[in-house]
Amino acid sequence: MSAHPLLIRAVKRVLSHVRDFPVQILPPAQNPAEAMQQPRAPRLFLLDACSLHMDLGSLAGRCRTYLPGSKFLALLPPEKSTTAEKIRLFYWGIDGFVELHKTWQAELPKAIHSVLQGQPWAPPEVMLAFVQRSKWLLDSQLLPGHSLTAREAQALQLLMRRLTNKEISSALGISERTVKYHVSNILSKLQLEDRRGLSPERLLLRLLPSE
Repeated sequence: MSAHPLLIRAVKRVLSHVRDFPVQILPPAQNPAEAMQQPRAPRLFLLDACSLHMDLGSLAGRCRTYLPGSKFLALLPPEKSTTAEKIRLFYWGIDGFVELHKTWQAELPKAIHSVLQGQPWAPPEVMLAFVQRSKWLLDSQLLPGHSLTAREAQALQLLMRRLTNKEISSALGISERTVKYHVSNILSKLQLEDRRGLSPERLLLRLLPSE
């Protein structure tokens, strides 16, 4: 999704030289309304932070609501490619980041392949911050004598990235009913009323000292 003609042409040129993508490449969209007019099925969105005058995180959330199971790769200008911004977007469910530097055209196909295979394309510092915050959440909130099962731990990481039950079901290869069961157990063990308690904003508030 981009409103920048030069970038759209450059992306088309890059993708035209890659023959083994297991997906159909759809026409570019300049805004969410255009994207939603295309076939209603999960897809990989390329989100251009240079020309889209809206927050990429909330944009991904809107697209995911309409097209569950979609994946998102953010194209970021170097001046916006801070670690903090990437961490924020990762919590919003953005799956990968490509900085528009000199080598971005060589990196883009690798990033697309990774995201399509279910592997985030994010810098180590972003993944480390996510893992550390997950650990902090478990250490500070988990009820004494309780622990998460391996499957609950997997579901928790997806919950923290705002994925829906349907998307978690698809990612883990289990039924939505089973996902609901795991989510209920996770929230109970973490002493949370609902999944909103897992948002970055709520987690940061818990780190602040109470007055």
